[in-house]
Amino acid sequence: MNFYQNTLKKIVSGNIVSLDDNILVIAGGEKDRDTFFNCGFKNVTITNLDYHGGVKDYEPFAWQKEDAENLSFDNNTFDWVFVHAGLHHCASPHKGLCEMLRVSRKGVGVFESRDSLFNTLANKFNLAPSYELEPVALSDGKYGGMRNSHIPNYVYKWTENEVRKTVNSFMPQYIHRFHFFYGLLVPTKRLAMSKNVLKRVVGYLGKFLIPIFTFFFKKQGNLFAFVIEKNQSLQPWLKIENNEIVYNLEYSNRKFEPEKFT
Repeated sequence: MNFYQNTLKKIVSGNIVSLDDNILVIAGGEKDRDTFFNCGFKNVTITNLDYHGGVKDYEPFAWQKEDAENLSFDNNTFDWVFVHAGLHHCASPHKGLCEMLRVSRKGVGVFESRDSLFNTLANKFNLAPSYELEPVALSDGKYGGMRNSHIPNYVYKWTENEVRKTVNSFMPQYIHRFHFFYGLLVPTKRLAMSKNVLKRVVGYLGKFLIPIFTFFFKKQGNLFAFVIEKNQSLQPWLKIENNEIVYNLEYSNRKFEPEKFT
């Protein structure tokens, strides 16, 4: 079972996400269709700027054209919004994440690369790409890059702290719950495409050596997922009044002495 499917099963068995929840997938394709189907989800809408890889059959799920950075849906339209290896194709990955948060009721799930020391070293020694050329090359230079254009995208990587900062900046009125998951996939197919013999050798050896390393240092793998349960509770300095969120002056009075401010 791959990291994507395994993580979805974990959050279902952990009662974070229900198979009956209304799911939106952004920047999606055939892999998303198969993964959600294999996990037993029933109500899934898969979206992208265009049909991914030319695949047009997304049965039993719905498909529609959507821009991940400017979704047409109203706030809180879906229970959950997911993306797998799609945010790094956005011109602004942070904007894509914020759009996911906006249109979700319960939360979001994101599968991207982690900005780990191991990934940094792999980039430095040109063993992992900082810019993603292969998808564009496989399309004969037509699409697969930034915003599905012919321009290869930068591979944006995340850290746990950056996820928290982005979410808390976008929705500061609430306390959110964060879950992080880690895995490894040695990019043997990507390395095999290279004409550099050393890269192909590293790809072959990596199949055996890298899993041993990441067994002891789990966060150093190149697979990273974060699931955010949004709006768990209101911040203590806020309160509900006449169905609106307002500042809680009682909290201020307990914490501060404004007359001493100079």
